[in-house]
Amino acid sequence: MSDAICCQCLEDPHLRTYVLEHGEVLECSECGESDQVAITLEQLGKLMEPIMRENFMLGEAYKVFDGDDDRGRWMQTGEDIENLVQEVLGQYVSINGAIAEAVVDAEEYWPSRGEEAFWDPTSNYVPRPSGTEFYHSQWDNTLTELKYGRRFFSPAARRLFKKLFADVEGLRARAGTRTRPVVRRLPVGTSLYRARVCNSKADLDAAFAAPFTRVGPPPKEMARAGRMNAEGVVVFYGATEPETARAELRPALQSDILQIVVQTTAPLRILDFSRLEAARSSLRLSYFQSNYREELERSRFLQFLHALISRPIVPGHEADYLITQTMAEYLAHVHEASFDGIVFSSAQRAGGTNVVLFSDPTLLTGSVEDAFHIRYVDSSIRLFSTTAIKYTHREVEVRVNPDSGAPLALDQIIGLNEDF
Repeated sequence: MSDAICCQCLEDPHLRTYVLEHGEVLECSECGESDQVAITLEQLGKLMEPIMRENFMLGEAYKVFDGDDDRGRWMQTGEDIENLVQEVLGQYVSINGAIAEAVVDAEEYWPSRGEEAFWDPTSNYVPRPSGTEFYHSQWDNTLTELKYGRRFFSPAARRLFKKLFADVEGLRARAGTRTRPVVRRLPVGTSLYRARVCNSKADLDAAFAAPFTRVGPPPKEMARAGRMNAEGVVVFYGATEPETARAELRPALQSDILQIVVQTTAPLRILDFSRLEAARSSLRLSYFQSNYREELERSRFLQFLHALISRPIVPGHEADYLITQTMAEYLAHVHEASFDGIVFSSAQRAGGTNVVLFSDPTLLTGSVEDAFHIRYVDSSIRLFSTTAIKYTHREVEVRVNPDSGAPLALDQIIGLNEDF
């Protein structure tokens, strides 16, 4: 009788459902029970082989030199097939080796045609890169439509953002032993900070005479295009920490900076991109779910999107921000449950958090403070001077193939961290 594994011994819910739908009552080689629905290891191997082939590839070989031995020895990155089986199942079972053999046996190839086996118990394998081609393609198509076609409101943008933000209401990001919702509330009285460069003595005098008017969001007639707003659309750009608000200006040495504090006057519904990225990245995806690669791509793309909105605007490239401006419009006015703003990580200050508040268009004819549900904190205006800019670096380990001279893997691209 063939070896088998029952549904009760499998933890992956998608795989258990498959066993219940396609299995029969067999004796389980893992637990020894004979009254549970099970599938043979041959069936399991045939199910897992194409899934594993789609998600893993052969690791790259590289040479290691020990001591004075100039001949070296070859090593290979990655894990062997038994470890891959454990990864795909999401658990360890005592018959892990037998399942790996079933995967190897399930592969179809034709040596007579010169084909070689992909699976080899003596080889190591690494995850195939998870690209974001689908979402980047949708992103590029949407940007083209926004630039040259329909802008208010783009059907392509609606489809893209509906897919990206489909499940945000129920997502939670883990923080230690606790979890925190991706959709959060800023309570009444939350302090936010806004800053801008002071250009002259006249500018300074005017700011102290009317702090919110001069340092707060500009009137709609003066609103220039930004990362989250089209020209003429007023949003509040600020931060949750005063240091972050100043760092985001990327001031030159000896620059003078004006800063104010505002407090929220109503509970604000906020989408937290830091938590969204963390929540999507930590979701336990099943290799056996039909949309595994799509969900993996979505998680990767949200990482790209978070990095994109964190970058400062580049003069002369304002048209490239049409799509993030449209995303803000979607979240503020089109999403089924609209948002009052977003928060995201600062690219200019490690650990800092930026805030963008969307205005209530029905209130823009009155007070700007009312339109954003904030109020200026009396006497909170301050003047700062930039006295130093510090750059720190760290060395990144790069392994090089001695034959080709090409890097095998990069920990990350070497970059600069700016601390203000």
